[in-house]
Amino acid sequence: MKAKKIFNALILAVLFITSAGAMMVSKKIVSEPKLIVIDPGHGGQDGGAVGYRGISEKDIVLAIGKKLKGFLEQAGYEVLMTRTGDYDLAGEGSLNRKRDDIHKRTEMINSSRCLLYVSIHANKFADPNVYGAQVFYKPASEESRELAEAVQEAIKALLQNTHRFAKSITDKYLIDNANKTGCLVEVGFLSNPEEARMLTDEFYQERLAYAIFLGIASYVDRNKYQANVA
Repeated sequence: MKAKKIFNALILAVLFITSAGAMMVSKKIVSEPKLIVIDPGHGGQDGGAVGYRGISEKDIVLAIGKKLKGFLEQAGYEVLMTRTGDYDLAGEGSLNRKRDDIHKRTEMINSSRCLLYVSIHANKFADPNVYGAQVFYKPASEESRELAEAVQEAIKALLQNTHRFAKSITDKYLIDNANKTGCLVEVGFLSNPEEARMLTDEFYQERLAYAIFLGIASYVDRNKYQANVA
């Protein structure tokens, strides 16, 4: 136990040393605050995927989203979260809460002047051996592809526990209808016992959020944001 604590402390030290450098680079670009939307999926009555030992997607992605918000704000970004607690965005008296919720999230993104958005979800599959975070993007958006690839590579480099590549996706309402640069991050498989355990660990959530931040910073550093904010 003591050895694990020492190891975690060393990793955190490396993270924050690296974080300082990444934030300095990012602040050179974010001379004026730029808005990023973080969309933690599900919430309220919609728990999303329920995985190993009843772990709920809505709780995992909200925790990661809040940690990502902290990293982005330290780097000088403004952050808008589609939700900050356990609720959905459907209005009172909604007859189809899931539909109205995703429509409202998409509207929030499209009506903002955001630099980009990141939607955070967790996966589930019948085979409990399947694992690994993966990032998805709208196939018609070159900027979204570049963002997704930057985030995927940062996750692979920092966590070193996924072999997956960024992939285009269709038939996802938010991805299909959002008119901003963005990506959907599936942070892992709740159906995989080991990955589900890691996703409930606050230190792992911190590393995952930081990896997403690094991917965003890498994308912005290449000046790929002008189409959204011109």
